[in-house]
Amino acid sequence: MKMTFFTKSAKKHFIASTLLMLGMLGFQSCKKDEAPVSPDVAYLSVVNTSPTSATYNFYLNDAKANGTSALPFEGSVAYFPLNAGDYNAKFTTASNTESIITKKISIARNQVYTLFLIDKGDKLDYLLNTDDLSKTTEKAFIRFINLSPDAGPLDLAIKGGATIVGDKAYKAVSAFVEIDPKAYEFSIKDKGAADAKFSLASMDIAKGKYYTVIATGLVIPGTDGRAFGGKVITNK
Repeated sequence: MKMTFFTKSAKKHFIASTLLMLGMLGFQSCKKDEAPVSPDVAYLSVVNTSPTSATYNFYLNDAKANGTSALPFEGSVAYFPLNAGDYNAKFTTASNTESIITKKISIARNQVYTLFLIDKGDKLDYLLNTDDLSKTTEKAFIRFINLSPDAGPLDLAIKGGATIVGDKAYKAVSAFVEIDPKAYEFSIKDKGAADAKFSLASMDIAKGKYYTVIATGLVIPGTDGRAFGGKVITNK
C-alpha cells in the first residue's frame, strides 16, 4: 500500500477523527502529492509492521485515527495534520478498545513523522521517525529501514547492481539518498551478501519523489508470524 498525501480515504477518516480529537486541525485542501507546507502544524503517518496476522486500531488522545478499517500487517494511515504537543498514542486490537500498547509521543511544529508499530508480543513497541522531505531536485530520494526483528544487519541494493544503503541493523533508519529517476528492481540482502534475501517488483521512481523501502516480517515466522519480505512506501 502506498502512502500518499491526503487521499480521499485518508481525508474521510481524518474528518471523522477530528470530531473527537482535541488539538487536531481539519484537513487542508491539497493536491494528491503536495507536501505539507503549513509552518504551524506537524504531520504524522502510521504503519503497522508488527509481523503477525493481527489487525489494529490506532488512537491519539483516545480518538481513533485510522477510520473504519483496522490496520493489517503493512497497512498504513496516510499523513495527517496535527497541532504540536504531546499525545497519548495507543494501539488496540480490531475487536477490543483496551490498549495493548500506549506511549506518549511528542510532536514538534513544522515536522513530518512516521510512527511504526514494530515487533510483537511482549516486545511490541513504537519507532517514531522524523521524515525530512524538504529537498527538491531533479533526482529522487530513497531510504532503507530494517524492521525485521530476526534478520540481522541488512543491505538495500539494486538488483544485480550496486548497494544503495548498507549494514542497517534492526530499527536502523538510513538518511534519504539521491538516485536517478527511472525504473528499478530493489533487493534486500544480508550484510555484504551477493544474493538477494528478498527482491521487490520493478517500479518506476519519479523525480522529486521520496520513497522508503522497509524490510518486514520474520526469517523464522513460527506460528502466526509473517514471513520475511519488504515493501516500498511513497512518502511524497
